[in-house]
Amino acid sequence: MVSRHWLYFGGFVITGILLIGATLMGIVDGLSALSGSVPASEEFILLAMLGEAAEWVMIVLVLGLFAVVFLAVTVISVLRTASLPRDDRLVSIVEWVERRYPVLRRFDVTEKVSPTSEDQRQQLKDQYISGEISDAEFEREMGQLMDDATSKEKSQSRTETAIEIDDKSR
Repeated sequence: MVSRHWLYFGGFVITGILLIGATLMGIVDGLSALSGSVPASEEFILLAMLGEAAEWVMIVLVLGLFAVVFLAVTVISVLRTASLPRDDRLVSIVEWVERRYPVLRRFDVTEKVSPTSEDQRQQLKDQYISGEISDAEFEREMGQLMDDATSKEKSQSRTETAIEIDDKSR
């Protein structure tokens, strides 16, 4: 079965092709005004051309709107299902973009790109094996990762307990 974002992209391509065709037809229709009896003033020529191609201008505006909507939906669909690399630097960039544009927080991209504790442990092990960090530094950072993971689990269990208590009290 074809995924949704390919269908959205197909809609964008089709409306783009129709948009180009309608634009060309509007230009031809507008230029046909020049073959008639139009006064020699530049304003009159432009108004006559727009008058001839008025329906094409409306069609182009509507198709342009559909193309933009299809493109936006395609991008949103791909971002929601994309497997993004997990990296601390990427997290800081995404957090900055989300602070700048708060509407983007709804997509939870920060959660998708932030490294898990398992990713961080593996990266730490790789650094230790390659000799980038010493034994003491490896032990210290591994202990810090374990403490962070434990504190996250405790805060999640407190939140779940508070929700359960709140549900029981209703």
